[in-house]
Amino acid sequence: MTETTNDQRDDAFAYQAQTTDGQTVVGTIDARNIEQAQRLLQNLRLRVLRIEPAHRAVRTKRLNGEDFLSFNQQLTHLTTAGLPIEHGLRLIAQDMRTGRLRATVQQVAGELERGTPLDQAFEKHRNNFPPLYARLVAAGVASSNLPGMLMSLGRHMEMVYRLRAMLWRVFSYPLMVLIGLGVVMLFLTVAIIPKFEQIFRDFGTKLPALTQFLLDTTHWMPTLLITLAVLAVVIVILWQVARATGHDRAIADAVLLPMPLIGPVLKRNLIARWCDAVRLGVEAGLDLPRAIELANEAVASPRLARDGNEVIGALNSGKTPDAVIGSTRVLPATVPAAITLGAQNNDLPRTLATLSDMYQQQAETRLNLIPGLLTPLLILLLAVTIGIVILGLFMPFISLIQNLTGSGK
Repeated sequence: MTETTNDQRDDAFAYQAQTTDGQTVVGTIDARNIEQAQRLLQNLRLRVLRIEPAHRAVRTKRLNGEDFLSFNQQLTHLTTAGLPIEHGLRLIAQDMRTGRLRATVQQVAGELERGTPLDQAFEKHRNNFPPLYARLVAAGVASSNLPGMLMSLGRHMEMVYRLRAMLWRVFSYPLMVLIGLGVVMLFLTVAIIPKFEQIFRDFGTKLPALTQFLLDTTHWMPTLLITLAVLAVVIVILWQVARATGHDRAIADAVLLPMPLIGPVLKRNLIARWCDAVRLGVEAGLDLPRAIELANEAVASPRLARDGNEVIGALNSGKTPDAVIGSTRVLPATVPAAITLGAQNNDLPRTLATLSDMYQQQAETRLNLIPGLLTPLLILLLAVTIGIVILGLFMPFISLIQNLTGSGK
């Protein structure tokens, strides 16, 4: 399908129409002119009530998290009911929370109404949908099981978003505690401890080492805390740049996977997602090497993709997947061994689903253990910090009272 030149570009037309059962439908449609827009709507078995040029362009927005899950679930139900997908997309667009999300779905519907194949319509707007959504939708159409593929894909994406939500719940509390502690320390070193320093000068005695340490923090603590805050902002900016350039996954593999506590969780989640993505490819009718390629792209982990390519190489050379045992870095020996057994028993999809569930449960179990380790450490950190501040500030007063009591005797 060739692209149109600037003078042939389609325009958007806002319309209000009725379905055959009398339901009112509103939205926008892309067409060369109003006459073509009316014909396209009539082909959808809609009775046009009002149609006019849509003068205001609305920016599109990527569907992620709850927005995508809601969209995919509605599309699954509508395709299961036999509704034409372009009509279903128009109906879904009406339920979108924002105009930018609505415009994203309406653009795909417009592509379908112009005769663009379903996979190509999603591919043209692939930046607004999760990776490989277009390819998996095309596989569902090819296998005449689009509702089943959409349902499986929805479960896969729900697994991805669920772990992200769990990670945020686990680490948001420690992060907020550390930020609060930093703010309190900044306030103490800027507003409180300098006033004590003026009082201690009038004592005319040598201050305890702990007190002197607290007084010295007024000179370097604010700079340290501000530097850490700036560093955090810089890291966020660099991460966004890495995401835009496609280097974020390589950095995450190199930095996060070797870390204690969080590394084992992320590794097992990657394995679970990879196994589930392979299952999706197999159920869509792909052979095992192509399904593994699809999983490598879906997970987007360079280290895991290397292991997947090892399995593909073994299959292409006539070997079984378990031939790579001992040479993989992320995939444990259980995965290629189970894939080999599942393929031999003609039960590969269920084997992959079992592997995915097992490693996802392991990831969530390890993640749920982290608060039990971090919470006591945070309490200890707070207790030690508060104890040092209180003891350091009151030790000179205690020494002064002891001196006065001794001289009175």
